[in-house]
Amino acid sequence: MNLKRVLTIVGVLILCLAVFRIYYKITTGKKIQETRVIPVMVSIPKIGSIEYRVSLTGDVKGQKEVNVRSGTAGRVAEIYVNEGDHVQKGDKLLSFASGLSEQSDIYEDLIVRAPISGIVGMKLVKEGDQIGGGTGSSSNVFTLYDIDNVKIYADVSEKDYPFLRRGTPAEIVLDAFPNEIFRGSVNNVRPVIDPLSRTTQAEVILPNPGHRIRPGMFGKVDLILKKKTGVPIIPFDAVMGETDKYVFVSRDGAAVKKPITLGMQQDNDVEVTSGLSGSDKVIVLGQRVVKEGAKVEEAKP
Repeated sequence: MNLKRVLTIVGVLILCLAVFRIYYKITTGKKIQETRVIPVMVSIPKIGSIEYRVSLTGDVKGQKEVNVRSGTAGRVAEIYVNEGDHVQKGDKLLSFASGLSEQSDIYEDLIVRAPISGIVGMKLVKEGDQIGGGTGSSSNVFTLYDIDNVKIYADVSEKDYPFLRRGTPAEIVLDAFPNEIFRGSVNNVRPVIDPLSRTTQAEVILPNPGHRIRPGMFGKVDLILKKKTGVPIIPFDAVMGETDKYVFVSRDGAAVKKPITLGMQQDNDVEVTSGLSGSDKVIVLGQRVVKEGAKVEEAKP
């Protein structure tokens, strides 16, 4: 046997050995993959409530804010209130003639009274100031705020306008009271959309017992635009797919792919409108490493 033939036989043997090793790795890898058991955690859909809400911001205003003007021109003789005082409608605020008898025919002409009940927000004059009567700004003497209820204006986007109506529930968290939730409702909705911002304005009213909330405070307003109860809910993290949504469920020790249709989402909860039964064990941990038919073992939480 010549050298050339020997080398040919050796080459063929080496090639056969290489092909066998490749085949062995592939078939062995498939068997390992087929027999690999993936630990997963599962959860059945819970029946509960879910909300669609939008978070906005706004400044607090009094339910009524009145600039008190003097109808009489004159020099301020006495001031009866200070900023922060609570006054009733008709209380005396200031006079232009100290010591004048209340029986005098001109007494009421020289007295400025509160047109509403509320708190004195701003005192714009001091004793001795000369006030010009009439409707001009020079006749402003006080600003009064009715804060038995307060209101917040929030800008709502055009896409959420169809869900907005009088009575829509609202939850408010103020910077001054970050650990409290104040509850109110939409009192009025502006009936037009601003063409520049593509928003409308909602007026939210909330009760203010004890007058703790003051005009000018800033806060976050959550409007609860839609709410459903008694619907199946799963963690949103369990959902797979970019456009066509699906989940994996554990069934008889294997992962099964199930297409689903989603509804409302709130934080990490999402409503499932179709595709799941109440007994399906949805894979909520390990769903990104399993495939259809993969062997799984349900780990205990």
